[in-house]
Amino acid sequence: MFGLETDRLLIRPWVDADRPALKELLQDTEVTRYIHDGKSFSDKDVDATLVRHASNLAQYQVCMGAVIEKSSGRLIGLAGIQPLGTTPDLEIGWVFARHAWGRGYATEAGDAALRYVLEVLQRPRVVAIIDPDNIPSKKVAARLGMEYEARYTGAELGHRNPQIIVDLFVRSRS
Repeated sequence: MFGLETDRLLIRPWVDADRPALKELLQDTEVTRYIHDGKSFSDKDVDATLVRHASNLAQYQVCMGAVIEKSSGRLIGLAGIQPLGTTPDLEIGWVFARHAWGRGYATEAGDAALRYVLEVLQRPRVVAIIDPDNIPSKKVAARLGMEYEARYTGAELGHRNPQIIVDLFVRSRS
């Protein structure tokens, strides 16, 4: 079963009991500022998110999972790995609750996901897609040794949201 662990975080597949915390996280428009067109997620959107991650887990044995802060046992975000649209790439990503910002959790989770893709799965590269205005996530990508490749539309990537515009960052296996 897929899972990632760092000194401070546990990233695991979603369970039914996580839904209220995920809903609360995804209804904060500061958290969703650079995803989901900056809108809060409806109940239907939250359910679709959970279904998508369960499907990715079943089909690819990876997912964007629940991030649990070990010290408190609280769900503080989602992070992990998912296929990127219709590309052959696996994408890493992270979304954290506001109270968890500025603590290095995105870099910690991103590093665990990046290493899993490159070292465990032995993929030739790993990518992250980031809203062009999301400077904090671009700084995380830089800390992870990822480099800017190009700007794409969701349609070009075969993404479920064809209208999005993203900067793609990549790190290749050495």
